[in-house]
Amino acid sequence: MKSDLEKHIERQLKDKGFRINFDKAEAKRILAQEIAILRKAQHLSQAQLAKEIKTTQQVISRLARHRDKRMPSLELLDRVARALNRKLIISLQS
Repeated sequence: MKSDLEKHIERQLKDKGFRINFDKAEAKRILAQEIAILRKAQHLSQAQLAKEIKTTQQVISRLARHRDKRMPSLELLDRVARALNRKLIISLQS
């Protein structure tokens, strides 16, 4: 059985503008979570990762805050991926 919140979100997702913002926020949340998990698994602090990709700790902190409205650039995400021994893959899905 769906909660009232789930029902409300389901109704709101029918609105194109809401759906775009919802999907964007979800993508940002997933990115933030994956970066944090990989960084911690490699025993890297935010400051260490920042140094590795030649940026500041504040930038890495902002990546970890999925509620931050700004989307990281593809260049930054690629540098993070490489520093974490990963490959950035982008896809368009239906």
